[in-house]
Amino acid sequence: MNSSIRNFFVPWLTLALAACGARPPVPQLDLARSPPPVAAEFRTTVEPAQGSKSSAQWRFWRSHDRIERENPVAQSGDLWVRDDRTLFHTRLYHADRRGIEYRSEDLQILNAAPDWVALATLLDPRLVGALRERESGWRDGYPYRRYTGASGEVAWDITVRTDWMLPTRIERRGADRQVETVELLRSFEFGRSPWQPPASADYEILDYADLGDHERDPFVMRVQAEEGGGHLHGHAH
Repeated sequence: MNSSIRNFFVPWLTLALAACGARPPVPQLDLARSPPPVAAEFRTTVEPAQGSKSSAQWRFWRSHDRIERENPVAQSGDLWVRDDRTLFHTRLYHADRRGIEYRSEDLQILNAAPDWVALATLLDPRLVGALRERESGWRDGYPYRRYTGASGEVAWDITVRTDWMLPTRIERRGADRQVETVELLRSFEFGRSPWQPPASADYEILDYADLGDHERDPFVMRVQAEEGGGHLHGHAH
């Protein structure tokens, strides 16, 4: 082979072999590290043992110190913001342009203090740690790991996109034979999704601790009835 042919062929062959080579290792699921900022859309489906199946789509935005979820149909959402000292959770009601804010101490009193990792990744670290890794690999260009097993009387089947630290599917089967499934529909780099969080900076925000001062407020009365009356802590999905 003369030098001119070799100079052309060898680099081409190297590139071809690299393209056909094995994929890199699947990243470990490290829930202790800070997850990358993302925007995503999910669908939650609930199929009871008896009765009709129901589903709802919801959106999710995650940055370093801010997590937001939105249910577009219900026009409601949840916003979590943390700083060095405390965590704030605001339940948003977009049609009313109002919200109810809970501080860390409120959430502790309500026995609803969240785990930031679970909020940010939609995964309970203790649950995932108790399950068995069933498979791992690459799918549609992204790395995944799948975990299965039982916790108490509930069977779990969880698949996680490990580069973005987001579940692509969570299946929960209870002892009552009800099946709840959360599926990732679309995901984007933060700021590049076709939808953005509703602008809520100018909403009127009520402190949870001060709701007693607004007991005759039609908004508060309606929300209490919708959320069950005991307290107003809820979820966007």
